[in-house]
Amino acid sequence: MNLVEKVRQGISRMAREHGGPSNLAEKSGVGQPNISKFLSGKAVPRFDTVARILETLGARILFPDEERDTTKPVVFVSARRSGGAVDGGVQPDPENYMAIPLAQGQVAAGAGLIPEDAVRGWVLAMKDQSSIRYRTNLVALEIGRGQESMVPTLHPLDIVLVDRDDFRPEPDGSIFLVREPGPDSEVSVKRVYTSRRDGQTLVTFISDNPDKRSFPPRVYNLDADYQGDLRRAIVGRVVWAWSDMTRK
Repeated sequence: MNLVEKVRQGISRMAREHGGPSNLAEKSGVGQPNISKFLSGKAVPRFDTVARILETLGARILFPDEERDTTKPVVFVSARRSGGAVDGGVQPDPENYMAIPLAQGQVAAGAGLIPEDAVRGWVLAMKDQSSIRYRTNLVALEIGRGQESMVPTLHPLDIVLVDRDDFRPEPDGSIFLVREPGPDSEVSVKRVYTSRRDGQTLVTFISDNPDKRSFPPRVYNLDADYQGDLRRAIVGRVVWAWSDMTRK
């Protein structure tokens, strides 16, 4: 199967999950006849057209030399089951799960430590969850003890799942793992807003904690503070969170 056919099949599958070709055409600004011809194999669109479709779907093409799949396959072994389960019941299918690395160190909901590359453990997730479907460059991080700037949305010791391939701050107010400017490059979880002023792009990090005196908004200039590189400011989108309800 050539690359064009692989891209066509992937876009066709995702288009069905986004309301079909007509809805995809409306969101991407690409004419529905062009999308329908591409998905049916009757035409090959220009690269910029495919790029607009992929951007609308939140997808990207990974070539073999830039593969960034951080997840691992799962294998289940016999183990004691909780909840009084009866032996001989239906076993979970490992093909439906992925193991996601839990990064060493803790991330702050205020300024905190940079996660290290070393893997501290693994978090199990179902592949078919809509928020993580088709995402592969995932990492799990733990909110640090005493870090309360994202309360009540996130609490200390909650685990967040970050997609490092998804760093575009759209729509405004989405939650991301962000990086402070400067040599220390501390990271934190914040809501992100962007704006334009005097021809400059401003990036604003907002906490959910209503105590704005303790957790004020932080505004940075993308060009001056991050050399115009959005990847320096935003590590990735927070797409999932696990929370211990006994602490609430």
